[in-house]
Amino acid sequence: MKTNSDLLYEYAVKIRRQLHRYPEIGFALEKTVRLVSDTLDALGISYTYQYGEGSVVAELGQGEFTVALRADMDALPIDEKTDLPYKSEIPGAMHACGHDAHTAVLLAVAKYLKENEAALRCRVRLIFQPSEEGAVSGAKMMVDNGVCDGVSHILCTHCENTMPVGKIGIRAGDYMAACVPLTVRFFGKTSHATLPQFGIDANAMAVEAYQRMREAVKEEAGDAAPYIWSVGRISGGQVHNVISELCEMDISFRFYDMAFAGRVEERVKEICTSVAARYGGKCEVLWNMSVGPVMNDPATVRRFEAAATEAGLSCVTAEKKMSSEDFGWYLTKIPGMLFRFGTKNAASEHQTVVHNSDFCLDEQGMRAAIRAFCAYVMSL
Repeated sequence: MKTNSDLLYEYAVKIRRQLHRYPEIGFALEKTVRLVSDTLDALGISYTYQYGEGSVVAELGQGEFTVALRADMDALPIDEKTDLPYKSEIPGAMHACGHDAHTAVLLAVAKYLKENEAALRCRVRLIFQPSEEGAVSGAKMMVDNGVCDGVSHILCTHCENTMPVGKIGIRAGDYMAACVPLTVRFFGKTSHATLPQFGIDANAMAVEAYQRMREAVKEEAGDAAPYIWSVGRISGGQVHNVISELCEMDISFRFYDMAFAGRVEERVKEICTSVAARYGGKCEVLWNMSVGPVMNDPATVRRFEAAATEAGLSCVTAEKKMSSEDFGWYLTKIPGMLFRFGTKNAASEHQTVVHNSDFCLDEQGMRAAIRAFCAYVMSL
């Protein structure tokens, strides 16, 4: 005989496979939003689109405080290379990070909570978010539009293909890094390669600044601050016999310590400005904080672990990551936590890492995520 857990799991699988077949990117989530909305309508849960393009926010329950649960809905611009019977039917788009599973899990949780609404002792806000993967953060948009107003704390989850199915990964404090994608542009002046004295070499500026910036970041970090400083792109010039008038660098800077990041920003701008001035050129440093660090609230983690353990789930310590998650924007307003649910199953070869064109997860892992969310909310 099927248990309620089995029924919720099957419900989530059906939704997840529908989402996986029709992935959408960024904020343009017309089919995805329609599926989420239709599912909420069928469950009798009211919702709104007021928090921004491509978003859906629902609410249910009753009580003096509100807890929020968030799922991201967007896919990646990747051609899927799997043999799944429900593989992507949209060229150039694929759910290669598990957001289809995250959305399906939250809708299964919504179903359970609606069926048990009379027993709830709080309000629950269900946040379905666009553009977690995009250059423009859907989380920031929703936070700026007030989605955290009146919420006491927030939780979200993410699949983890390095963690066995059935496990729940938790970590208090520093968990995922902040991310600054910065662009540095050096402006010079063209001349013939044999007449360099009449030009200003933008490429030379970039090469010198490249090494000086790396050394400066290392100095500021010292022995304590973990970070990533990765120059992903350098582009300058058009042909071999013309001095370049423009050279650009795109850099990914990831960190936990905001004070450290502030010192790095000052050093980088000073280095680039001084290098450009010495060559007689100019520079531009575009420093943009795409997301802050995910700092899991210790009190929330303790409550969550107690509820999950009571529900018979196995919680393990999640490893600190240098990758980023725009869930950090919610944590600038209210406390909360991100937990992982294991989707690795060596026996069925579900071991590919996220963002790969052959990414595949073991759907059985969604069982634990659904149970963990439900147990936590019902324990409040």
